[in-house]
Amino acid sequence: MSNLLNKSKKVLNHTKGEDGFTLLELLVVVTVMAIIGGAMISSFGSQDTTAARGVATQTLAGVQDALQIYQATEGRLPSEMESLACLPYNPAYDEILYSSLTINNTATPDSATVTAAYKFGGQSDVSGIGGGLGSKLAGKFTLRALTAAEATDLSNSGITTLRYAVTAACDNDATSVDATPTVIGGTNAALGAGLLVKSDIMNHAFEDPRPDTATSWENRGRGFSAPLLAGAPAMVWNAGTDGYNNKKVGAAVNDVLVGVGIGQASDLVGKANSPFSKAPFYGQVGKDKYAHYVALINITQGGIVQAILDARGDFLDEEIAEFRGQKS
Repeated sequence: MSNLLNKSKKVLNHTKGEDGFTLLELLVVVTVMAIIGGAMISSFGSQDTTAARGVATQTLAGVQDALQIYQATEGRLPSEMESLACLPYNPAYDEILYSSLTINNTATPDSATVTAAYKFGGQSDVSGIGGGLGSKLAGKFTLRALTAAEATDLSNSGITTLRYAVTAACDNDATSVDATPTVIGGTNAALGAGLLVKSDIMNHAFEDPRPDTATSWENRGRGFSAPLLAGAPAMVWNAGTDGYNNKKVGAAVNDVLVGVGIGQASDLVGKANSPFSKAPFYGQVGKDKYAHYVALINITQGGIVQAILDARGDFLDEEIAEFRGQKS
């Protein structure tokens, strides 16, 4: 104990001539504290549900802090975030291709409409039905084309590319046939119209496909990167009646918020100055459901991180209320 007190005194007596903590070091501390806090809660009383909610609450706060500190440190938001949408693959996306794109905000892909963009799942919150996004999370957004000004604002914040899952591999039509696989990136990695619900690594849906033609290719990575230009499909937060949904996450009534998933390919994960070695995930969803955390980026206010949502669509105050038994 005396050694610990002596070390504490040394830290308190840190002189001006010595180097202070960098923002990156503080980022690591914040992330570790969030993990430790969650672990402490999870060990309390063997109450699994309460513990899981406590961990989720700590993680939400930690992810938001990490993202905001990354933005302050790097001067930008991380790129290569997940769009939460399915898009027809083309090796040379540009504004002309985006402008001719059909965006279907109400249906799920099938073999007859592989030229359209869709939400990534969103059919149901029940495990084994639909796959991809749960319906609660998907219902909080409208998939639409970004205007030129919105695309510029989001790009200026640092998000210059988004990752999409190829439409053919987001298929939910059980009668469709994998007759014409989509080739990604000019390699022999091909994606057919395998049912989305059958993907065995749902959180890898936005990753590059496996570089082979094995029978398991449809159930691994099924994604690609596309530039953020005018007309690009994006998940735009539903502001709600009188802007209520905006207000509850602290945004102004008319602010435009774009939802992006924090996946393995993003600059927030696995890079030299990244706070996470692996993308954090939320565990209280079905095994066929997308489980990454979603950042709400306020592009009206210069690309600030407005809130972090878990894979059910809840933000921090809602998770805290659930953890305390105030909200079921």
